Amino acid sequence: GVGICGACTSHIGGNVARLCIVPIQSVGNQQVTTIEGLANGDVLHPVQQAWIDEDVAQCGFCQPGQIMTAARLLEQNANPTDAEIDAAMSENVCRCGTYVRIRAAIKRAAAASG
Repeated sequence: GVGICGACTSHIGGNVARLCIVPIQSVGNQQVTTIEGLANGDVLHPVQQAWIDEDVAQCGFCQPGQIMTAARLLEQNANPTDAEIDAAMSENVCRCGTYVRIRAAIKRAAAASG
């Protein structure tokens, strides 16, 4: 509830937001997309599929926020470097330390999308 871990990261109006600290009145008519809305029906988003393929999740607590942040990164930068991935993901905390797998999944998703 203080916006420091990133687990609740979603998209509001196409921008990354920490829902735990966003007052509902500030959302207005903007579209809110959570992890549940990232897929297209039964077809997973490339980032979701890459997370499965790379076996990223360990405990799973942070994964929705990680995935939503990664999806936004790839919308802005279709082929990020390791440094760009690390910078974009730096505010999402993974207490299990799956950062190497997270980076691999983002690279896999970028390759699948491009």
